[in-house]
Amino acid sequence: MRSRTSLYTMLALMLLLATPGFAAPRDATLSGVVRDIHGVPQMGALVQLLSADASAVATAFTDDHGRYIIATVLPGRYQLRATAAFFLPVSRQNVRLQAGAQAIINLTMSTLYESAAWLPAQKRRADEPSDDWKWTLRSSANRPLLRLVDDTDPSAQVSSSAENARRAKTHACVSVTSGDAGFGEGGVHQVLLLDRTIEDGDGTVLRADVSGSRSPYPVGPSVEVVTGYERRSLYGASTRLVSSYQSHPELTDGTATGAQVLRLASTEEFKFGDTATLDAGSLIEGQHLQSTRLSTEPYLRLAVYPMSGVMVEYRYAAGRELQGSEDLDHLKPSLRILTDGNGRPLSTKGGHQEVALSRKLGSRVVQISAYTDHLDNVGISGSGVLDRQDLGTAAILADPTTGSFALSSPDYSGRGVSVSLVQQITPALAAWFGYDLGTAMVSEMSDQTPIADATKGIVSRNSYAASASLRGKIQHTGTTVRAEYRWQPLHTLSQVNAFNTPDQDAYLGVYVRQRVWCGHLLPDGIDAVIEATNLLAQGYQPVLAGDGHVLYLAQAPRTIQGGFAFNF
Repeated sequence: MRSRTSLYTMLALMLLLATPGFAAPRDATLSGVVRDIHGVPQMGALVQLLSADASAVATAFTDDHGRYIIATVLPGRYQLRATAAFFLPVSRQNVRLQAGAQAIINLTMSTLYESAAWLPAQKRRADEPSDDWKWTLRSSANRPLLRLVDDTDPSAQVSSSAENARRAKTHACVSVTSGDAGFGEGGVHQVLLLDRTIEDGDGTVLRADVSGSRSPYPVGPSVEVVTGYERRSLYGASTRLVSSYQSHPELTDGTATGAQVLRLASTEEFKFGDTATLDAGSLIEGQHLQSTRLSTEPYLRLAVYPMSGVMVEYRYAAGRELQGSEDLDHLKPSLRILTDGNGRPLSTKGGHQEVALSRKLGSRVVQISAYTDHLDNVGISGSGVLDRQDLGTAAILADPTTGSFALSSPDYSGRGVSVSLVQQITPALAAWFGYDLGTAMVSEMSDQTPIADATKGIVSRNSYAASASLRGKIQHTGTTVRAEYRWQPLHTLSQVNAFNTPDQDAYLGVYVRQRVWCGHLLPDGIDAVIEATNLLAQGYQPVLAGDGHVLYLAQAPRTIQGGFAFNF
């Protein structure tokens, strides 16, 4: 009787297991966390599971803690790939998924490398919250694209280097760009970028940019070389060293031909828990035309967090080039050099002091700041071909290969206020709105003013600027986009709130970066990029050259550049 009961029990158990609702699980599940090299989780990253022939099997997006999950996947061998705006794509080969099992694979995306910004980069704005405890968005840097941390969520944790073992990685990028460029940007540019991440999280980077032929002006190629090193300690400190050398033989002021710039920047950043952040550093710069000028530009930034979602920040900077450690993310050095017309470079030092208050309100961040500025000399951009006679009548440094020049205008001092709002639209896309009231260089010239008298008609006046922009990544297409319209009165020749506004921010600007999918015809990792500055050519102020032809002064002359980047 007992054996018959056992037989019935076994038969019933077999029937239950054969029923669909009680079938043994056969599908696999894949999950993990996507972080940058410093252990910060990345929100909005696209994670793709690829088959052996590189076709997409399943996709997922990371949440605000960098987590992703791909469920109900057939067992087998796959490739795992993660992409995000302004980060180098990372792949994991030979991913084996077993039936009924859950695999956990964490991915680390390289960040220092992708900061190269091989087209003109946009520096940090004053309205960008600069700390990881709240909203973070970078247009071109080694920062998370967009991340909003809920202070009340106990599960929101940031991984440390001690918790996640890192492997040494090397990445490379080769890019080719050309177009209707601006001052010092002419010719076809070939850029090589190498980035090495060491096992302990430290990183080194090398960027080399060599321009091509500059016909019809047969001068030597321009060269830009940047090397950088970053070290992070276990106590919340970060040290960065970046050196750069630029040689532009095409530049001339009529007396001297060829300009060289050598820079050495160092920064130290200390985080005192969730209470405060101290960031300090200095830029040592040498500029050479017919003579050499040396300068030192220190900075200091102190951010205090008195309560949840509130930040109070004080900033001091002696120059526009280096105002925070995050400015070293932009490995493409800007060319800001002026001349007195006699072969001597002019000082562009100054002083900027700012106090800002930021508040996080749900899915948006509001900031208001007050500042005072001073600059020894203000560079005014211009377009048009100048002959040697015109160069001798004014303090102008010309680039004849692009038909552009930089005019030195008088010193100025001023003060102002700035208000901004950042609103999240999608996990990877945000809208920005800003209003600045401050001082700018203003044209009081007539249309018949000769270039020799241009500086007499340029004065500093109170003015304003209003901007609206859309920045981030379109998730379904993987397109990185930055579209901005910044309005200033048409007679202004420099930026309002100049220490917080990049030189190329004027009127309508567009930046688009798109991954090119070519199947098996071309290797993976090719990006197409196009960038336009002042696309509608607004704010041009006419002046006359010595022979009567028209030149133009502008806050930012129109430029259009494009090309391809090959990532390895």
